[in-house]
Amino acid sequence: MKRLIPALALLAACQNAPAGTPPADAPSWRAVDPENVILFDMGDHGTIAIELFPEAAPANAAALRAAARSGFFDGEYFYRVVETHVAQAGREFDQRLEGMPRVPLEAERTVSADGFDPLGNDDLFAPLVGHRDGFAVGRKGNREWLLNCPGAVAMARDDDPDTGVAEVYIPLLPRRYLDRNYTVFGRVISGMDVVNRLARVEPATPEETAALFGDDAALAGETAAARATRLASNRIVSARVAADLPAAGRPAFEVMATPGPHWEALKASKQDYSGISAFVVTPPHKVDICTLPVPARPSVSP
Repeated sequence: MKRLIPALALLAACQNAPAGTPPADAPSWRAVDPENVILFDMGDHGTIAIELFPEAAPANAAALRAAARSGFFDGEYFYRVVETHVAQAGREFDQRLEGMPRVPLEAERTVSADGFDPLGNDDLFAPLVGHRDGFAVGRKGNREWLLNCPGAVAMARDDDPDTGVAEVYIPLLPRRYLDRNYTVFGRVISGMDVVNRLARVEPATPEETAALFGDDAALAGETAAARATRLASNRIVSARVAADLPAAGRPAFEVMATPGPHWEALKASKQDYSGISAFVVTPPHKVDICTLPVPARPSVSP
């Protein structure tokens, strides 16, 4: 069975709590640990930089880091890219994942509210939503989970919850009904434009799969060549952990601090449209958490 993400939706009505006020001396940006940065080199199309969040899902973050270091993604593809849904990358076929260790579902965890920065308005899917270290999260009681907002990075799997390997998906639009059903353990901090430009393509058909792994070597070769041609623009040249690159030349990133004065000002600007004279009706002072990702940028050299 292929590691596909279902495209059904659920709705739930919930409320959020008011945002807190950051200390006056709160830092505005935090440096991203290069050990937690995975760089997908997409050739002429650019680079996709992912920040892992191992505190939320240590086994899944470690699996992606190990996969990048082993060359798992090198020469592979974003082989399933569905408009308005997800972009999924990896080795596509179960036959090529045999013998690889599985990782458990780590879709939510028990964690104190310390360090949680509430968004400040209602949410449709969770009692509370906000951010932790720049990652969009939901909370219920002392349980917390990362959200399937655009740019989130999550582990695909089979029906059994503990069957992830290193196949990852990135939502192209909010896919919040997936929250807590799949392990989100990172997010794209640079290169989401590259993700959005990926060619839309479905996985191989059962007939193609049978041909690829059948006894007819000539047919398998023809099918593989045709599949590679179809996926060519979605080819992953390599995936690397930033910490493994020479320090002098590796990309470095920083993320706007939450809470922090810059973040509070940005959030307020997206919640208050009362100053726009062309509006006949002033929108409510609310913002959807998936429409306002916490900004990230290349680090500024001192």
